[in-house]
Amino acid sequence: MSMELQRARRRQMFIFLLVCAAMVGLLGRLYYWQVLQSPGLAQAADAEHNKNRSQMLNAPRGLIYDVNGRILATNVVRDDVYIMPIQFSVDHPDAEKAQPALADLVYKLRQVLPNLSESELRAQFKQNRAAVKIADSISPSQSQKLRTLRLPDVFLEPRTLRSYPGGDLAAQVLGFVRSDGAGVYGIEEQYNKLLAGKPGSFSAETDLNGNPLTVGASSEQPPVNGADLQLTIDSTIQYIVQNALLDAVRQENAQSGTAIVVNARTGAIVAMAGAPNFDPNHYSDYAADKGCLKSQEVYFSPALYCAYEPGSTMKAVTMAAGLDQGVITPDTTLFDPGFKTFDDAPTVTNWESRNYGTETMTQVLEHSANVGTAWVAHDRLGPDRYYPYLASFGFGQATGISGQEALGSYRSNKTPGWTPSDLTRQAFGQSILATPLQVAMAYQAIANGGVLMKPYLVASIHDNGHVTQTQPQIQHRVISTRAAQQLIGMLTRSVTDGLAKPVSIPGYSLAAKTGTSTTQGLSDNLTEASIAGFLPASNPQFVILVKLDRPQSIYGATASPLWKQIAQQLIWHYNIPPDQA
Repeated sequence: MSMELQRARRRQMFIFLLVCAAMVGLLGRLYYWQVLQSPGLAQAADAEHNKNRSQMLNAPRGLIYDVNGRILATNVVRDDVYIMPIQFSVDHPDAEKAQPALADLVYKLRQVLPNLSESELRAQFKQNRAAVKIADSISPSQSQKLRTLRLPDVFLEPRTLRSYPGGDLAAQVLGFVRSDGAGVYGIEEQYNKLLAGKPGSFSAETDLNGNPLTVGASSEQPPVNGADLQLTIDSTIQYIVQNALLDAVRQENAQSGTAIVVNARTGAIVAMAGAPNFDPNHYSDYAADKGCLKSQEVYFSPALYCAYEPGSTMKAVTMAAGLDQGVITPDTTLFDPGFKTFDDAPTVTNWESRNYGTETMTQVLEHSANVGTAWVAHDRLGPDRYYPYLASFGFGQATGISGQEALGSYRSNKTPGWTPSDLTRQAFGQSILATPLQVAMAYQAIANGGVLMKPYLVASIHDNGHVTQTQPQIQHRVISTRAAQQLIGMLTRSVTDGLAKPVSIPGYSLAAKTGTSTTQGLSDNLTEASIAGFLPASNPQFVILVKLDRPQSIYGATASPLWKQIAQQLIWHYNIPPDQA
C-alpha cells in the first residue's frame, strides 16, 4: 500500500473519530438538558408563562335618573397624561441634542395643556422615573389633539369618572363619588353597594411582556354592572326650587335655607334643596364650606340633618291633637288678653304681647297666637294626650328616608327634667327640635286625610334586567279624617284671613301656616322664618316647606314670597286646575 493511500485512510479515520466524539458530546448534552435538567426547565417555562397572572375587571357604576328619565349622575372616560423621563433620556443620550428635543416637546405639550408650567414640566423630565403624571382628566378635545400630535415619550391613560351633568342640581340629594370609587353622602353613599356592582376578573398565561398567550389556558369572570336608580326628584321642579331658594337667601341676607316639595298622597320627594350648595363634579373645592347655620358640612342635606325649633308651624300639630281628641272644635273660643299664666309653668305671651280678646281656634291659627295653642296643650289635652301625637306625627324619630339622618328631640312627661313649661312651649314650636322633613311630613299627614306616608327618594331600581318599583307605604293613621278636614279648613283661613295671606294665589285654595322661631338664649332678631302648607286645599297634591335661617326680616311672612313662587311653579308645571271661582 502506497504512502499516499495510508495517509488518506488516517485522515478519514481521524475525521470519523472526530464526528463520533462530537456525536457523543451532543448526546451527552441532550441527556443533560432533557433528563437531568428537565424539572428546572419546566419551572422556568412556567415562570415565563406566568400562569396565574390575573387582572381585575371594573364594573361600570350604575346611573341615576330623575323621575322623568333625565340623567342626574353618569360615568365618563377621561384621560390622564403621563410622560416617561427615563425613556426620554434613553431616546436622547446626547445632552446637547436632548435640549432642542425637550424644548420642542414642552412647547407642544403646553399648546394643548396651557396650565402646565414650563419650568415644572422641564423639572419632571429630569426625574429618574419611568412615568410621571402631569395632568388629570383632560377634556376629550385635548385628548384628541395629543393623539394627533403623537408626541414621543408621552402617553394617555384612560380613567372612568363620575359625572353630574346638572352641576349642583340635587347635589345634596345625590352626594358624590370619590376618586377611589366610593360613594359618599346622599344617594351615592346610601346605595353605594348597588350602584358599584361587582368587579370581575380575567386570568391567563402570558409571555414575559405580560401579553396573553393565544394557546395558553385562560378564564374570565365578567363584571356585574351596577344597578341604575330612578329617583322621585323632578329635575325641573328641583331646578326651580334650588334657584328660588338661593335668591331668597341672598335677598334676605340669610345664612342658609331649606326647601322641600313632597307628593301629598304618596310621600315621594319631588324636590329637596339646601343653600348653600355645592357642585359634586368639583366636590373638593367645597371642603371648607358649611351649611345649616355653619354647623354642618355643605355636603349634608339640611332637610335631613339640620334640626331646628319649628316655631308656629307646630301650632297645626297641637290643633290636630285637640281636634282628634274632641277637646276642641274650630269654633271653640277662649279669651286671649295677650298672655296666660299657669300654676305650674311660666307665663306665655303672644308675639309683641298682642291682645286678641275672644277668639276661636281658627282665629288662633290666623293670629298665630301662642296663648291659644298653649291653652289647648296644657288645659285641654294635658301631657298624656299630647305627647302620643308628637310621636305619631314622627317627631324625635327617623323618617326612614336615609341610612343616616338627624332625629330631632323633645322632652315629654316621661323624660327626666321635664316640666309643664316644656308642654306649653312645645305647643307653639319651642323646646322641641325637628328636621325640616319631619315638619313637612306632619303637614303631609294632615293633607292626606290624617294618614302619614313614608317619605322616599328612589322610585325604582333597575338591576341588570330586574326592576324593583317602590310602592307608596302607609305608616299609620295619625288623626281621623274628620279632624284632618277640620284642620285643613282652619289652615285655609290662615291663608285667606291670617298671617299666611301673602302666599295666596287667585283661583286656588291654599292651606299654610307661618313660623318664626327664636332659639332660647339668642336675640329675638336671630330667627328662622318658615312656612309649611299644601295645595290645593280642596284636593291636596303637594306639600311645601320653606325655611330661611337668620333672615334680615324677623317675621314668618319673610318666607312667603319663596313659598308662593314654588306653589305657582307647581301649578304651572303640573297643570293643576283652579278650584275656586
